[in-house]
Amino acid sequence: MSEPTAPHVPAMPTARRQALRRHLMNEIERPVRRSRRRLLLVPAAGVLAVAVGVAAQPWQPDHPPLTVVVQQGDHSGATLLLNQMAAAVADRPEPSASEGEYVYVKTRGAYAGLGNGPAQLQPMHEREIWIPRYERGDGLLREPRFDLPIIGVIPERTTLTNMTPNATVVELPTDPDELLAKLYRERDERGRGNSRDGAAFTAIGDILHESLVPPRTSAALYRAAAKIPGVEVVRGVTDAAGRPGVAVAYTERNRRHEWIFDTNTYEYLGERSYFVADTADGPAGTVVSTTAVLQRAVVSKLGERPAG
Repeated sequence: MSEPTAPHVPAMPTARRQALRRHLMNEIERPVRRSRRRLLLVPAAGVLAVAVGVAAQPWQPDHPPLTVVVQQGDHSGATLLLNQMAAAVADRPEPSASEGEYVYVKTRGAYAGLGNGPAQLQPMHEREIWIPRYERGDGLLREPRFDLPIIGVIPERTTLTNMTPNATVVELPTDPDELLAKLYRERDERGRGNSRDGAAFTAIGDILHESLVPPRTSAALYRAAAKIPGVEVVRGVTDAAGRPGVAVAYTERNRRHEWIFDTNTYEYLGERSYFVADTADGPAGTVVSTTAVLQRAVVSKLGERPAG
């Protein structure tokens, strides 16, 4: 039996087709409310005393909120690490232009809803997206069916029409100062949302997460991130697939957002966000999003999955 024709919905008008993913990440730009509970600093351990990570996994039914220990971030090490990463990736070979017409990204993630009591991660699910590589055109999204406020019902299989191609998303200045200035201008033009630094960090994270980024552009993104005030390093973290790594993080409005990388290869693994202070949506350490990139490739046809 042939697969039913997918409904066509227009893609978002900006280069950030990650808008759906941002919505699932619980309105990152919404302020969180402070509660009156206080944290105790433990100098000997160098971490904040919060709830210890629970054994239950977010895909298990009736699991308690997933929590992590809120470590003290290392601001001084962020510039060093990001510049090391930039140097490591700059000379890597670029994908061949003849390999295919679509960028395929498969991720796993879980997200929590906010505003109705303590944050609780929804079941872990996988997401696949096909993005036109060079020319504007149709893309494809596959993930569990969602009924989201404002956006409405997102079917399991959705054709994304008139998508901004991957080549346009990653067409960025290779000079880190110019790149950061561009991201600041885009934030100023919107005139709302996160701070300029927070918006720049989020924009870089979106590109790293769901695009195929050329090595030179990756290096520029890392060097630009190193110039964002408040960026820090957090070690001993894990992504949604349980892979260990090191995180580049930024904290705003009591929430820390992390990009997670392999400690040895600096391969991008995924993202994570959690509260660093007690809030009405949950105590410090409560995880509100966790993701992992499982596969990233170039394919020839829309809907085609890479071998292996």
